[in-house]
Order: sequence, then structure tokens, then C-alpha cells
Amino acid sequence: MAPVKTRLFIPVLAAAALLALAGALNERLLALRAERHLTQAPPTVNLPPAVAFTTVALGGFRGILADVLWMRAGRLQEEGRTFELVQLADWISKLQPRSAAVWSYHAWNMAYNVSALMAAPADKWRWVRNGIELLRDEGMVYNPGSARLHQELAWLFLHKLGSDYDSAGGFYRERWAAEIDSGAVPLDPDLVRKIETEIAPLDWRTPQAHAVYWAMAGLPFARTDFDDLALRRTVYQALLQRLALGERRLLGPAIAFVEDTCRRHADVGSVQEVLRNLRALE
Repeated sequence: MAPVKTRLFIPVLAAAALLALAGALNERLLALRAERHLTQAPPTVNLPPAVAFTTVALGGFRGILADVLWMRAGRLQEEGRTFELVQLADWISKLQPRSAAVWSYHAWNMAYNVSALMAAPADKWRWVRNGIELLRDEGMVYNPGSARLHQELAWLFLHKLGSDYDSAGGFYRERWAAEIDSGAVPLDPDLVRKIETEIAPLDWRTPQAHAVYWAMAGLPFARTDFDDLALRRTVYQALLQRLALGERRLLGPAIAFVEDTCRRHADVGSVQEVLRNLRALE
């Protein structure tokens, strides 16, 4: 019978060999993804050291582990264990940092599920704000050029802050306006000028202006008609919200933008209906 040390050494050696093989296969898989334009950015660019290490060390096995965690997340969602979902989603994002779906799910859970469990508006806002920051400061950094993440962030402003769907909506709008006044919110001045030139000057203290901002920022990355239409709908829905709040000056810009959307998506009847309704207000 082999000595104990030899018996222990063989599994360790086998594990090291398998890790080396996984690393070699991972390099080939990454090259194939790049050739087929399936990777939005190099696999470890802009990633924190711990995430970059996990990406390289686990290689293709990251997907298997992430699948297991996704199944666990589904069970937690069914059981209403929302706080545990936050931690689990964070783990999944470390394993799949280039997946827009991971960041969208994580932000939605914070902004909608966790915030709904809070009683005080300030506590609700903290989780809504966390969802905004997660998309803007992490998800988009690791996924440059993701139209979906731009759409998700624009929707948070349009729906969660811009409407009264949430009973604390008014509080969110006040807090957001205060952040704008303090200069704490980063904005690209070139994009702001583009929006104010091509659409209209906007009140940047309002969530609708930021819904327009993020949707317009995402348009250059729209690779399908679906993404393009979703982003354009967010823009004109934000303008419609401001119109409903009495900003009559935005009627002309809204009509012009919807007209342009109709030209690009002539077969979408709902957009044609929006245009007819807007023209009736002239």
C-alpha cells in the first residue's frame, strides 16, 4: 500500500493539472468569443483584482458555479428571502461580471424588493439609490456598451423616481434634486449639450431628465431594433411625463422625437398612436 503522503499528493497533483487545463481551455474560449464579437470588453479589463483572479482561475467552471447560485437565487425569490438575495446576487456578479442580466437583476432587487420592505422613506431611498449606483458605477463599468443596462437605469429614473407608483416617490424626487444641487451627480457635459441641442433644455433636477440622459447615452450601443425602440420609448415617455406635469414647452420637442422614432420604426403601430395623440394637443 502506498505511503499516506503519496496518496495525498496524487489528488493535489491531479487538481493542479486540471486547473492548468481549464486555464488553457479558457484562453481558447475567450479568443473564440472575441472573434464572434460576443465579449463587450477584454475579460479582465476594469475588473477588481479579486474578480479578475476568479475569472482567470476558474475559467469555464465559473459558469457552472454561477448556474448553481442562480438556482439558489430562484428559490430565495420564491421564499421571499430578499436580503439573502442581495448577498447572493453580489456573489453571482463576481462570477459573471460581464453579464448585463446579473446587474439588472441585482439592481432591480435592491430598488424594488428590498426598498419595499423598509418603512421609512429615507431607508427606502437608500436602497433605491443603491440600485442606481450599482448600475451606473459597477454594471456599466464592467459592461461598456451595454444598451440593456442603459435602459434599466433610465427606467429606474422614469418609473421609480418619476412616477407615484411608489408611495415614497415624492421623497425620492426631493432627495435626487438635492443631490443635483450639491453637484454630487456626475454628468457628461458633451451628452448634456447634445440632448439640449437635439431635444430641448431640460430641468436636470428632475428624474425625467436623467431618464432621457441614460436612454440617449445608450442609443449608440443599440444593436437591435428592439433595443433602439426601447431606449427611444423611454426618451419620449419621459418627455410625456413632463408634459403631463405642465411643461407645455416640451410638446414640440416630444412630437419631433416621436416623428423620428416613427421613421425608424414605421411598422410599430403604438408609436404612430402616440404621435397622433401628441399632434392633437397642438
